[in-house]
Amino acid sequence: MKVKYLNKDFKKFLLLSGTVILFSLLFFLALVFVYYSSSIFTYNIITLLLIIVTILMIMFFCISSLTIFYVYKNKEVKSKLLLNTSKAGMKVLLPVIMALAGLFKIKKNIVRRFYVDFNNITVSAMGKRYKKEDVIVLLPHCLQDADCVFKITNDISNCRKCGKCTIGGISRIVEERKVKCFVVTGGTAARNIVKKLKPKMILSVACERDLTSGIIDVGKIPVVGIVNERPNGPCYNTCVDVSVLKDKLDSIIK
Repeated sequence: MKVKYLNKDFKKFLLLSGTVILFSLLFFLALVFVYYSSSIFTYNIITLLLIIVTILMIMFFCISSLTIFYVYKNKEVKSKLLLNTSKAGMKVLLPVIMALAGLFKIKKNIVRRFYVDFNNITVSAMGKRYKKEDVIVLLPHCLQDADCVFKITNDISNCRKCGKCTIGGISRIVEERKVKCFVVTGGTAARNIVKKLKPKMILSVACERDLTSGIIDVGKIPVVGIVNERPNGPCYNTCVDVSVLKDKLDSIIK
């Protein structure tokens, strides 16, 4: 059957796939050309360059690992060079470590939780405090009691503070401090809020996976992450230590 219409997404996918294949083919042809036309001297130069690149990569990974370890262990680091080096190293190492965790059947949430903890340390080490209007709090909808009939994803003030879940306690805290707070249904909704409001600081509660992806997605906006507790399994009647959230919020607002 002849396909009469291809949607834009599929066309973009085909275009990108074709581009990858084209560049791969060109790279292969370049290697074939070098193989058949190069002298021993050229091979030696290429080998030397590969050795240098490998040494530089090893040095980068070693320095990154050492700075990450130092920052994580000491918690309070004043040197911007150390902080920036450790953050750059983490950005490069994280996908590699995640791939290795999948390969060796290690739970990825262990790696993600470390990343969230490390991120919180680097944000805290900056020592900045923000005006309450520049801070937003993002909460997952699964913190709300599953049987609650009051919809709070549009407005957290709809919470009746009955005590069945932690939303009521959090609602009181943000109301007292006059900080914007949003209960979101997922990562897309959270990103849309961030894009619209453009906050200077975010305090977010979520699972390890959503926090990790969220911290990476917002880029330069600092995020303090709190991993939620899941006594009933993922995405159902989760909870969070309200006192920890209160302390974190007080530590970042003026």
